Amino acid sequence: MIIKKTIMALMAGIFLMASGLLAQFPDARRPGEEVLYEALLGARGFLIVAESNGCTQKESFQVDSLKKKNQDGSAHYVFTVRRIRPDECKRMPERVIISFDIEKDLGIKGQFTYELTNRIFPARAEEGSLYSIIEKYFSIGKESLQREETTAPVRVEPRLAAVLKEELNNLSLAIRSELRKAMIFSIESEIARYRQRGDQARISELNEQLKKFQAMSDSEFPLPPEEPEASGQSLLTPSGPIIPPQVTEAQVVVSGTLKPGALLEVAGMTKSGPFYHLAGSRGDILNRLKPGQKYTATLCLLYKREYFGQIPNYYVYLAGIKH
Repeated sequence: MIIKKTIMALMAGIFLMASGLLAQFPDARRPGEEVLYEALLGARGFLIVAESNGCTQKESFQVDSLKKKNQDGSAHYVFTVRRIRPDECKRMPERVIISFDIEKDLGIKGQFTYELTNRIFPARAEEGSLYSIIEKYFSIGKESLQREETTAPVRVEPRLAAVLKEELNNLSLAIRSELRKAMIFSIESEIARYRQRGDQARISELNEQLKKFQAMSDSEFPLPPEEPEASGQSLLTPSGPIIPPQVTEAQVVVSGTLKPGALLEVAGMTKSGPFYHLAGSRGDILNRLKPGQKYTATLCLLYKREYFGQIPNYYVYLAGIKH
């Protein structure tokens, strides 16, 4: 009797172990939290790569959402994709790409951050996968890619390339829009400065600059060059708009809340500069800055202020931070 119970306990343990191992692999027939081959998170939504036996569709899944709060009080959502319709079709297993629009599909909009909790079963970057597409266009220094053959076919939605291209275009347009608004803020700040001095000639000149950028569409505003000149901005560069914007790095110390118009506290700043006046920033980056911390900041020089003795004095766009 004891031997029989021992054998049953061992069999139960082996069954549970096998079940646990199977749960780590994608399985279109298994309901519950989906194990994914790939996931791509973007500004407007996310894409998942799931297994299909021929009948897996977007309606096969639901996205569970858990709302939390960031330290600054803004919303943070934790998403989990769950399969609610097992795929019992008989086709050879394949991988399908499903897209979710956060506003249209989940009804969430406004300012927030989000994460996806699903486990990823690492797949090789076979032809047509999300990874291979991104690697093709963003791998630096590789003229060609060698891909291994895979036994599992991959079915990619025909509009995948268009979706990725649209996402990249939207990102580019968002940055151009922020840069243009930061330029307009810079010029308006200069107008206010010269209005206090009563310098009508300078104000007229600045108003002409302002009209130019107000009339410009976001898509027309130039992005910084991919490879900025090593020399950067010369001290002899005349004051005014810097087109295209020039990129530089600086160690920024955050001593309080930052907002457009603030003078950034940078390491090495003396009475002779350099002075960086915040005119705009990327996305919600200001909400992620913590007082008392030092960051390596990527700055776009937008507008050189007229200042005594050619001391470097700029309006800048805060493009990125890292510790």
